[in-house]
Amino acid sequence: MRYNAVLIDIDDTLFNFRKSSFEALAESFRRIGRTFTWEDMPGYEVFNNKMWQMYERGDIEKEEIFEERFRQYFAFAGIEADTAAFNACYIEQLSLGINFMPHAEELLQSLHGKCKVFAVTNGDTYAQERRIRRSGFEKYFDAVFISEQLGSKKPEKDFYDKVFSIIGEEYRQTSLMVGDSLSSDMQGGRNAGIPTCFYGKKEKADDRCDYVIEDLLDLIPILENT
Repeated sequence: MRYNAVLIDIDDTLFNFRKSSFEALAESFRRIGRTFTWEDMPGYEVFNNKMWQMYERGDIEKEEIFEERFRQYFAFAGIEADTAAFNACYIEQLSLGINFMPHAEELLQSLHGKCKVFAVTNGDTYAQERRIRRSGFEKYFDAVFISEQLGSKKPEKDFYDKVFSIIGEEYRQTSLMVGDSLSSDMQGGRNAGIPTCFYGKKEKADDRCDYVIEDLLDLIPILENT
């Protein structure tokens, strides 16, 4: 194979995070006596995405994301609720979500035993570890690297340096970074000095993307091409 290792993002690359997040939000709002619909999702995502982008840039610590996104959204939507309790409920419900992106399991099955597969994520440790266990995908990963456990995050070079220090520096020459985020995954690959593959619409790709796929199974010929 052209690449001996794949560093692959989890949320919205393998797992359908948006669907799981919506389900977790809907249940959390139900428990405080309110409804939350798909029409409400974009409004919440404005605040959630802003906080994660600030975290990626190093402007805030991860702990600042969780309650603050709900404090800002609640103020916007005119909701009065305990943000700490709400966030705890949301994380618990999110940890139960195992919705997959199309062909995620088929991809992992195809790669299993042919190349190393390392999951790399900035997500919450509790939610990610529980979702991976519940998904049955754990057996396909040679290792899982979560930012708060490493003490660094995507897209920082230090995150990838720590990953390669664990799996072996020799893998840097034959690894491909795969993910749906330009700012986290594609920029992370650039910072690490490894090729990148963007999973998303071709019109959204930029010069940080060495490859672009709109279907996960399209990754296989890229990996096998010599």
